[in-house]
This record gives sequence, C-alpha cells and structure tokens, in this order.
Amino acid sequence: MTADIEETRGEPVRPVIDDDLVDRLMAQVDDEGLELLGPEGVLTELTSRILSRGLEVEMTEHLGYEKGDPAGWGSGNNRNGVYPKTVQTDAGSVPVEMPATVTPVSNPD
Repeated sequence: MTADIEETRGEPVRPVIDDDLVDRLMAQVDDEGLELLGPEGVLTELTSRILSRGLEVEMTEHLGYEKGDPAGWGSGNNRNGVYPKTVQTDAGSVPVEMPATVTPVSNPD
C-alpha cells in the first residue's frame, strides 16, 4: 500500500497507517535484525498490542472510568489485572492481554 490515494466506489481512500510510520518500523526491523513474520515477529507483536489496547478501551467504556481512576473505587466492579489468551487472526496465533474485572463480564471464546 502506498500513500497515494486510491479510489473505492468513487470515494478517495487514504491508508490508515501512514508511510512514515511504516518506514520507521521497517527501519527498526532492518537495524535490529528483527523478524517480520512468525510467532516472535513484529507483525505478531503489533497485532497483539493493538488488540490488547482495543480491549482496554472496551473495558473503559464498559466500566465507565479510565484505568487507575479513583471513580471506580468501591464501584463493585473494578479492574482486576489481565490474563493471557491466544487468539487466532489472519496473521496466525497472537497472544493478547485480556483485561479482567472483579465481577466477570461475558467471555467471548
């Protein structure tokens, strides 16, 4: 994908991730001799971190307060750390940190 604007159904579409970010990431891969693919690869880590961050955002929306916010103290449903889980993605198996609460929410296995 390039920074050039492509058209989909007549509307201009910009890439979600800009070329500068990809260039910096690929430079780090080259400079540090990192693997791009595979279980220890950059793509797996990037996917894992994005999924984990998204889950934290969803937990914040569900609970109604930010992580560490005193507003949640004594609410009866506080954050209770994270637990590891492996999910299957288009990039393969990816470990994620699933946020936990004192009172369990649905478990989307």
